[in-house]
Parts: sequence; C-alpha cells; structure tokens
Amino acid sequence: MNTRPSILLILACTLLLCSCKSLDRTVEISLTENYYTGSFVRPTTPDKVRVYTDNAPLPLTTEVIGKFAATDPEARRNASLDVLLDTVKKEASRFGANGLFLTDHYKPHWLGSPQHVMYGYILLQPDTILTNDKEHPLNTAIREHQEQEEAKKLAEQAELGALCPAHNLHVGAAYSYITYGEKAVVSDMERQLTRGWGIQGIYEYAPRLAPTISFGVLYNGYFSEAAVEYGGSGCEASMNNHVVSPIISYRSASKRSIVKFSAGLGYQWESINLKSALTSSAHEKLSGGRIVLYYAAEYEYRIQQHWGVVGKLYYFEWGVPRENSYNNSTPVDILQGGFSLGINYHF
Repeated sequence: MNTRPSILLILACTLLLCSCKSLDRTVEISLTENYYTGSFVRPTTPDKVRVYTDNAPLPLTTEVIGKFAATDPEARRNASLDVLLDTVKKEASRFGANGLFLTDHYKPHWLGSPQHVMYGYILLQPDTILTNDKEHPLNTAIREHQEQEEAKKLAEQAELGALCPAHNLHVGAAYSYITYGEKAVVSDMERQLTRGWGIQGIYEYAPRLAPTISFGVLYNGYFSEAAVEYGGSGCEASMNNHVVSPIISYRSASKRSIVKFSAGLGYQWESINLKSALTSSAHEKLSGGRIVLYYAAEYEYRIQQHWGVVGKLYYFEWGVPRENSYNNSTPVDILQGGFSLGINYHF
C-alpha cells in the first residue's frame, strides 16, 4: 500500500492546525468596564469592521468597547500585515465591534522585533455616513498618547546616550595565562611560559540608532618570563604576543552599571626569546603568527559620567601559525585567557 499520500496529508493537516492555533494566539482583547456592564451586542462579521488611524473621520457616537494587542506569528512575511489585520478583525467582530483604531504599529527590524506588532482600540459605532470630525475624543486621546510615547522614547534615548556615550576608550592590566591541550604539539620550554601579565587597549564606537551595539578595535599584549633548560644549558626565556582585532560588543546599561559582551576575529604575532644564563647576549629567537578568536565579558561601575572601573574576563582561541618556525601547530587546542582590571573613558 502506498502510504506516501497519507503521510503528506497528515503533515499538511498538522501544519494547518498549528498555523491556525498560532494565529488565534496573536490577538489579545480586553474589554472596557463600561462594556462589561452594558447591553449585549450581537457579533458582527469581519467584512463589517473598518480600520482607522490618527485623525480618522469618526462619528461622535463612536464607542470604545476595548483594546487589542496583536503580534504576527510568522516573521518577515510579505503579506503578514494583511493577515494580521484580518485576524484582528475576526477576533474583534466576535465582540460585536465594527471598527478598529490603530494606535501603534511596529514593523519588523533587524535591531528589534522580527514581527509586526500592533496596538489599538476596538470600536462600536452606528452604521451612518461618517463626517470628517478630527476633534473626536478618541482622536484627541490618541494624539496625546502618541505625544507621550514619543516623549518617552526621546527621554529613553537621551538617558541611554548619557549612560552609554558613542565613544569609549578602555585601558586595562591583566593576569594572563596560556593553556595547552593534550593535542597541542609544544615544547617543555613553552609550557613553562604559561603565566604572565597582559595589557589591553580598546576603542569602541556605538551608532546613535543602535546604542546597545558598538564596534571597535582591540590591542592585547601578553608577556611572560621563566628560567628554562635549552640545549643542555640554563637559559632565560621570555614570551610575548600581540593581538590586533576588530570587535563587536553588546552592552546593557543602568545609572551606575554597564554589562558588556564582546567578540572578535584578529591576528596574533608571537615570539620567544632565549638568553644564556651566563651572558646577556641573545641565544635564539623563535617567532610565529596566527588567526585568533576573541571573547570577553565585563562589568563596569560608573564613577562619574565619563569614567568607570572595569572588571573583565577574556580569552583567545589560537589557530594554526602561518610561520612555522617552531612546532606549535595544533588549532583550537590552545587557549589564552585572563582577568583584567581597567578604566573606561566615555565621550
């Protein structure tokens, strides 16, 4: 027996039921207290429901019987707004409404919600010829509401701009370390140079349209020294590496605190210098370079408007060196991390 058509039919029905269920959940309607206690109104049909926006021609006898909030369950569909309006009409008509007044409509945006979101009132009005009455109480209330919302958004943007200015400079010093995994092919000398200190310098810029996102450039330095055995004699070894990387960060701010998460992909230059324990002359120098991934989480306490104290955890994932002058060649099995304390200057 051929079961393929049956399976396809079951899948189609399941998808249809799921889509209907998600559409039913998109609209929330709350009736006004007066309508709860008023007389019963027979349900209307969706085709009888008119849609109005600010300064719409409304008759003075229009009655507000409730509010609605609607969200499109499917992100970024071309026809999703029409589908969402049809769903709101269908739900509002069940309560006897024959009009919708839209107060807010948020379109899909890559920095915000990926869906259409709408808010408004559901109306009951006599089926008469409408007059262009822009002073209807509902229009006046909507204008006041929109002015309040706009003032609120401007205040929030101003506050966020004050908390997170567009430009940021960071300088920090760190206890830093390197960990070699079991698969990392490195010498005993390198494993003795795994504890050191580090420094970081960062410049970041946050666009005004997206103040929670910032873009920047990172410099990170690592320095370590140890007494080692090399070639049967005692030597002093020192390691240093330097990373330059573009980074992107997300930050959340309050009046005194900023929490930030950062990531980047950059390039590292590394060298190991050997000196004889008996003389100060250089014995040998090993060098290499590689691509590295950078991750960091930090907390900043704002001392004043422009200055803050920062604690940060960070680490790098090392890639394969491009200059194989020594045998450290295993990717993503070597991590360099650190805990740093520093200061931020915002301007």
